[in-house]
Amino acid sequence: MGKASSSKKIKRVQAAGATRSPGQRRQLGFPALIAAIIVLGLVGTAFAVAHRRTNEEVRPVVGDNWVAAYGTYICGEAFNLGNLDNVVEDAPVDLHADGLIHIHPTDEENSGAGAVFGLFLESVGITVGDGTLTLPPSDLYPEGKTFTDGDECPGEDGGEPQEGRVALYQWPPQAGENTDPRIITTNIAGTRFTEDGQTYVLAFAPRGAEIGFPPSHDRIDDPDDTEPEVVDSSSTTTTPSTTAAPDTSAPEPTDTTPGG
Repeated sequence: MGKASSSKKIKRVQAAGATRSPGQRRQLGFPALIAAIIVLGLVGTAFAVAHRRTNEEVRPVVGDNWVAAYGTYICGEAFNLGNLDNVVEDAPVDLHADGLIHIHPTDEENSGAGAVFGLFLESVGITVGDGTLTLPPSDLYPEGKTFTDGDECPGEDGGEPQEGRVALYQWPPQAGENTDPRIITTNIAGTRFTEDGQTYVLAFAPRGAEIGFPPSHDRIDDPDDTEPEVVDSSSTTTTPSTTAAPDTSAPEPTDTTPGG
């Protein structure tokens, strides 16, 4: 009797131990799962908050009113965009009568990282691709005009014609005559307006041409909010002030280079 009773007790203890072990593992695994979910939730929340703050801090934002000097330069001549038949009303980025680009975002899509040069191009009817520039119809070009990398510009003083290229020249605020422009040759439309008071010249000109500030550069500190008016002439022979853009034969590793 004693031995049988002892055997039964041992079996009961073994059975009890066998049934408790999986239960213990389940009890330990469940809290670990909850902890993992909480950690992932906190990480996701922190990332979302940081991302939102980053977007909110990228200027210009709705309520800002920035200006940028602008000029269009074609083979040694300044092209006047005064005849703005295709101007977009209430555009978030547009050209005013002072010759300055006015950047005043209206919503999240055209503010911050969305405040790009392409918005201005759309407002005046200019189309730019990699290596191409199409001007809207004007008195000078009644059917419009497209310039492509490799097209020739007349030689200066009777010299040999030179191949031109499409490029956007960008100067920082407070730039002086000795400040080299940033030269952008790809994704021009995607170039961001990053600061108030920048200067831009959209050009078709030979590599290394002297591209200087447009006349509106002198009006950056005294902008006029008057909307643009239609004028009779669309072209002048006035060239921008000559600030040399140093040429370089080195390949461009990115969309932009500090010179020619």
